[in-house]
Order: sequence, then C-alpha cells, then structure tokens
Amino acid sequence: MAPPQTSQILADLVAKAPDGPVDLEWLLGNLDKRSFGLLLLLLGLLVIIPGIATIATLALLFPAVEMMLGRRAPSFPRVISKRQFDFKRFKRFTIAVSPMLQAIERISRPRWDARHDVIDRLVGLVVFLLAFSAGWPLPLVNVIPGMVVVLIAVAYLQEDGFLLAVAMAAALLCLLGLGFTLWASVSAVMEWMAH
Repeated sequence: MAPPQTSQILADLVAKAPDGPVDLEWLLGNLDKRSFGLLLLLLGLLVIIPGIATIATLALLFPAVEMMLGRRAPSFPRVISKRQFDFKRFKRFTIAVSPMLQAIERISRPRWDARHDVIDRLVGLVVFLLAFSAGWPLPLVNVIPGMVVVLIAVAYLQEDGFLLAVAMAAALLCLLGLGFTLWASVSAVMEWMAH
C-alpha cells in the first residue's frame, strides 16, 4: 500500500493551523507517526523562507542528530520548541510550492526499499551536513540546502529509494559546491592579508 501523498498531508496541516504565530511544539503535536520525514519537509521549507531561516536551520540539526542516533521520534529543547514563527508566511509558501511537490509525487513511488535504520541514519547525517552548510553567513546560502532537504524529505516520505538516491547526489553536489566556495573565499582572504 502506497504512503499518503505528502502534499495532501502538508495541506491538511496548513488547513488546521490557528490564526497567528505557531511554534514547533504545535507542529510536533500535529504530525503523525512519520513525523521525522514530515518535520524534515517542514523545516526544509522554513529554511528557504527569509526571516525564519536562521531558527529553522538551527532546529533542523536536532532531528538530524536524533535520526543518526536511531531515535524513533523527534524532540527539541524547550527554548527552540516554544520559539514562535509567522505561519501565514509559511502557508503562502507551501501553496506556492505545492504544484512542484505534486509533480514530484506523480513520478515518485515506493521502490528500491532498504533497511529503515540504515536509511534513517544516512538521511540524518546528510541533513545535518546540509543544515550546517545552510547556517553559513553568506547571501542566499540557505536556499539550495533547504531545497535539497525538501527533496530528501519527499523521497523519504514517499519511500522512494531511487528519488532518495537522486536527492543524496544533489546533497553531495551542494556540499561540494559550498566547500569549494568557502575554500576559495578563505584563499582570497589569506592572499589579500599576505599583501
């Protein structure tokens, strides 16, 4: 039996959100048993949105570490779980990206099944590295890692091993690109200081 469509779960979550700000505790309370995948999807989307990106990037590190450790459900320190954000901006953004999610879902299906504990730990490690890379104080550096986290989350939720492999390759390219950018920046600064 195929898992429920991610875009529909997201639409249902947005539909029952209260007016005004919400916090991560509310989101966790409204996620089902697939909460790691949904949480990665929500935080990946939040990482892309200006003004919310910093707290979302920090929050993304926690489920990533818990997945690496083999935990069954996500949790946050209270200082992060009670931090409120503007859900209206998130709602507008999810409506905008919904056609893209639906397009991915149309070509996605459960395949290339692997042991869940192995996949969980691998996804956790890659998401941790992407969240770490999204935290660098460079303009728009959060957008591409955020988009890759969203792709990983959709593949994880759809139980699509092929799409997950594509997402992991995209993550590797993203991390290599950022690594090269940082290396070039440091080299330029060192060269400038040497003169």
